[in-house]
Amino acid sequence: MSTEPRHRLNAFGLTVASAFEIPELPDSQRSEGADVVVTRRSIDRPADARDDQTVYQKGDDEQLLLYEAANISIREGREIAVDPDPTAPEEVIRHVIIGPAFNYLLHQRGYLVLHASTVAIGDTAVAFVGESGMGKTTTATAFLCAGHRVLSDDVAAIELGSGTPRVQSGYPSIKLDPTIVDRLDVPVEKPHRTSRLRTRHFHGLRHEQPESPVPLKRIYILSDGPNEAVLPVEPRKQPPELVRHTYTVPRIEDSEEIESNFVRCTALAESVQVRRLRRERDLGKLPQLVELVEEDIDADTE
Repeated sequence: MSTEPRHRLNAFGLTVASAFEIPELPDSQRSEGADVVVTRRSIDRPADARDDQTVYQKGDDEQLLLYEAANISIREGREIAVDPDPTAPEEVIRHVIIGPAFNYLLHQRGYLVLHASTVAIGDTAVAFVGESGMGKTTTATAFLCAGHRVLSDDVAAIELGSGTPRVQSGYPSIKLDPTIVDRLDVPVEKPHRTSRLRTRHFHGLRHEQPESPVPLKRIYILSDGPNEAVLPVEPRKQPPELVRHTYTVPRIEDSEEIESNFVRCTALAESVQVRRLRRERDLGKLPQLVELVEEDIDADTE
């Protein structure tokens, strides 16, 4: 039995009609039509799916996410159907929808989806790429504290058309640990809803998100080191680095998809400067890191 959507929300520049209440997303001002529909309905696990398989390609235009908390169908870049486990907390279901499910939907809509946080510096955007735990969100938060805008947290949806690649702003919120909020005095709203299961919660951003995608100027690959430095990345190593940090495709067992992704990452590396951003894990040195990146960006105009 399917549950019809009754909430109208905004995400990544799209109007979303959702059967689930998602307080992390703002209400849509659009009264008719929707770019994406999120419904609740029964979804069976495919008989030929492996026990450890979480991503299943079902035909050319549908992907299934097979989690303990829910089975989810993402289809044609505009439909997300969710079959939640009755025992799963609602905040877990919400985070799966606006996290993995939406990332795969963005991929279906033609975006190159990187595991990255993005911020706007002036009229251009920069992306901070890294594995989980590398400090993408903390780095973006440092720029927020310095007066810049956070465009997206933990995922970068990049348009690769003619001309300069552009980043689409995501959700008007950022997921932070309470200790980071207190220590850095981050200019964010209180959490929409506190989960007893997670230490990090979504905080609303106080600035407005840009209506149009923002030109992408730099991609910084985060790394640990003894001091802050912006370092070059050999051109031949740039596409493999971007492939490694692509959110969706490495999890899809499809040779044509993998080849297409490598071609797109190569095109991105040829259009945007890819550099390594080395820094210490020291919150007190975050202002220096922001200044270092600002100087690197300003160097292009000198």
